[in-house]
Amino acid sequence: MRKLLLCPPDHYGIEYEINPWMDRTHKALPALARAQWQQLHDTLKRLGAQIELIAPQQKLPDMVFTANAGLVAGKKFIRSNFRFAERQGEEAHFEQWFGKQDYEVVHLPEGLFR
Repeated sequence: MRKLLLCPPDHYGIEYEINPWMDRTHKALPALARAQWQQLHDTLKRLGAQIELIAPQQKLPDMVFTANAGLVAGKKFIRSNFRFAERQGEEAHFEQWFGKQDYEVVHLPEGLFR
């Protein structure tokens, strides 16, 4: 583990249900989410990981799950196609971030979801 992309939980919340683990009746606690995220960030940094940050975006609460953005192989970023409309707005932000970092951005075929 050398380099990791994290997204601060500024807009994190359970605002919709697209999988069995999401339940809008069990709201996220913003202060707790922020404290847990900061602890994770600090621990990873202390362990020697290089941390990169992507800016959180309003109305995209699941951007904190950066591992879902796609796959990295060398300097190539294979961007995920999100199945659910609630997450599709993330695609452009991750694509732009990786493009600005000089990664070659590769798109999966339309209709192929990660």
